[in-house]
Amino acid sequence: MMVLKHDQDPEPRDSEELFVDFANTLSHTRGEPRDEVPDADALLGWLRDHGLISARGRATEAARMRRHPEEEARRMERFRRLRSVLHQVAAELGRDGEPSSESVTQLNHILRHGLHYHQLRRGEGGAQYEVSQVGDRLDQARAAIAGSFAHFLADDAPDRLRVCANDGCRWIFVDRSPTGRRRWCDMRTCGNQAKVARHRARAKASAGAGVQESGVSAAAGRD
Repeated sequence: MMVLKHDQDPEPRDSEELFVDFANTLSHTRGEPRDEVPDADALLGWLRDHGLISARGRATEAARMRRHPEEEARRMERFRRLRSVLHQVAAELGRDGEPSSESVTQLNHILRHGLHYHQLRRGEGGAQYEVSQVGDRLDQARAAIAGSFAHFLADDAPDRLRVCANDGCRWIFVDRSPTGRRRWCDMRTCGNQAKVARHRARAKASAGAGVQESGVSAAAGRD
C-alpha cells in the first residue's frame, strides 16, 4: 500500500516580531556594532531556531557553503541587505511616517526571490510518496522574514515601529504601550542609561556654573 509522507521545510512561526528578531541580530554595545550572525553557521542556526529551515536543510546548506566560500559570501550579503532594509524602513517611518518607494521596491524584490511550490514525488524504494517544497531554502527563509515585515506594514500599526532612542543601542521594537510613547526598547536598560546620562549632564553643567560663579565673585572681591 502506498503511504503519503510529509517531508518538507517547516512553516515559519506565526510571529509579528519575526522581522524585529532578525533586525536586532545587529546589536550595539556603547555604540559599537556587533553582528550576532557573522557567518553561515550562526545564520543557519538562527534560521533553524526560528523555524525557517529544517535540520536537514540546515546541514545541506552548511555543507554547500563550506564547499563554496563564494556562495557563503553571496548568501550572507543577501541576508545583511534584508537587515539593512528593515533598519532603513524603521528609520523612515520615524522620520517621514512611511517607507520610501525605494525601500518598498527592495522589500518586494526580496519577497519575489522566495517563490516556491510544493511537489509530490515518489520516495526512495517507491514505497511511499513525499511532499516537498521546490525552491531555494535560504531565499524562502529570507522572504519569510521580509513577509512578516510586509504584513506588519500592511495590517498592523507601522506608526508604532520605533528605533531605540539610546544611540548606543539602536534596536528596533514595536511600541505596544497604551500611550504609544515608548522611546527605548527596554526601560530597565536603555531607559535607565538615558536617565543616568541626563543626571550626569545636569550635574556637570551645575558644577561648571558653580565654578564660573565662584570665579566671578573672586574677581569682584579683588576689585
